[in-house]
Amino acid sequence: MLNSVKAVALSTAGALAFCVGSAQAAETISFVTFSGYYPPKLFEEFEAATGIHVDVVEVATNEETMGKMMASDGAGFDVMVVSSPFVTALQKLGMLSEINHQNMPNMANLYPEASKLAYDPGLKYSVPYAWGTFGICYRDDMLTKKPASWMDVLKPSDELKGKYTLVPDERWFMEPAQLAIGASINDVSEKTLEAIRPLLVEAKQNALAFDNFTMGSRLVSGEIAAAATWEAWCTMAMRDSGGEDIKYVVPKEGTDTFVDVFVIPKKSEHKEAAEKFINFVLEPEHHGWMISELLYKIPNKAAMDAADPELFKKYPPLQMTAQDLVKNEILADLGADAPRVSKFVTEIMSQQ
Repeated sequence: MLNSVKAVALSTAGALAFCVGSAQAAETISFVTFSGYYPPKLFEEFEAATGIHVDVVEVATNEETMGKMMASDGAGFDVMVVSSPFVTALQKLGMLSEINHQNMPNMANLYPEASKLAYDPGLKYSVPYAWGTFGICYRDDMLTKKPASWMDVLKPSDELKGKYTLVPDERWFMEPAQLAIGASINDVSEKTLEAIRPLLVEAKQNALAFDNFTMGSRLVSGEIAAAATWEAWCTMAMRDSGGEDIKYVVPKEGTDTFVDVFVIPKKSEHKEAAEKFINFVLEPEHHGWMISELLYKIPNKAAMDAADPELFKKYPPLQMTAQDLVKNEILADLGADAPRVSKFVTEIMSQQ
């Protein structure tokens, strides 16, 4: 697939024709994304370059985006950022447009590995935006026993009890226990759920809180000594701490690779403009903002190659290669099992 994309990228005449055609049509697209998950001047610069205006709709969770899609039957939105399992869910519902790679020559900037992701081989329905891992972020100066296993947050030591956070997101709440018993992160059989139940109950009872937004500031202040979290939250905490006391580890049992992506709803009335927008973001100078400001790894090889090498020295999580990332499992859509899993997690979270 990428060979054909590179051929398109080399076709200057074709790319120029697409740019000119889009610039001639002044229109507005609706973009659904997580709060703060984009460069501040991106939309202004895009409109100046193309004449296309972007209306931004900010959401807090993937579930909120799904709710908007279901309520409108997929109409009224042109580009959305979702996490990888939701690509499968939306595709099964027939709500996604196929990506026209010829309209996005900057897809040639992506790592070859980005086209081999299990949820969308060949990037038929999605374009990767950010990726990374889930692990343990901790204060090295506050712990004598350094975290190395998911069991360190499932069955914490006395010094860690009441001094760490978990995330409330169902799949990532379960993931440490699934990996700790040697199960797949996509195994939600009754046997596996009952095997991980006692581990999750104990972890819930010993954690200070469920937190997927402020765990970084809690670590910096010393309110907690560890957090199960995504690596970019840890790198931002490293930056905010101004020192070297905050560390990140992928536990020995493994992790998942999360991928956030762009998708275009099938009922978009501005599909070509939406593709033009995604192509604009994939330019290294735009996409690279995710690295320099949010400290995320991104699947854009051109942007990663152009990033300041000092960032990679200072923030070790940025060093994991694309080749290593694709070795991890990726969370899959649970389909008909989702309600049963939600009920299972709710039961554990509601226990006193």
